[in-house]
Amino acid sequence: MARKNLTFKVNLRLNRMTTSKSYGMWFFEAQRNEPLSLKGFAKHLSEHGKLATYEMLVLVLQNVVSCMKELITQGQPVKLDGLGTFYPSIKNAKGSNNVEDAVENMNARIGGVRLNFLPEGVKDEKLTSKALKEMCIFEANDVIVTKEKYVGGKKVTYQERTPVKFWGVSQAEPEPEPKPDPDDEP
Repeated sequence: MARKNLTFKVNLRLNRMTTSKSYGMWFFEAQRNEPLSLKGFAKHLSEHGKLATYEMLVLVLQNVVSCMKELITQGQPVKLDGLGTFYPSIKNAKGSNNVEDAVENMNARIGGVRLNFLPEGVKDEKLTSKALKEMCIFEANDVIVTKEKYVGGKKVTYQERTPVKFWGVSQAEPEPEPKPDPDDEP
């Protein structure tokens, strides 16, 4: 049986954008994990009960993915009741000054097709951001600090991760760089 009440790991990141009103403040971000593969998802589903075997779930999910791709590439949104709607949108590469040119060079002017997801907004489905938050058990995971160093004469930016439980022990909190005074001219 699948485990319940697993924690949602979140990281802290210092805002170092000097132009931001929230410069120098710490913010949470979701821990980025490897996505669960189709087979991993099928295994998870099979652990929730014996609606279907693992092998059957893999086949069903593979078919769902294949059919969704087919429909999305035909411009057809797909709604999964209780979850939400997957829908395509166009990424434009460049505009055109007239309709004839746009139509004639359509493939060159369309940069790609995006796959979007709109969660179901029905109150009982509990897919709003506040409802999902209420279902989560958050756990502070890492503090992520962006740092710079020089390697071979080039400035390299990297991210240093420190588990929250070791943060105070391992180092002092970095001081944000002072905001430039707009009245000071170079």
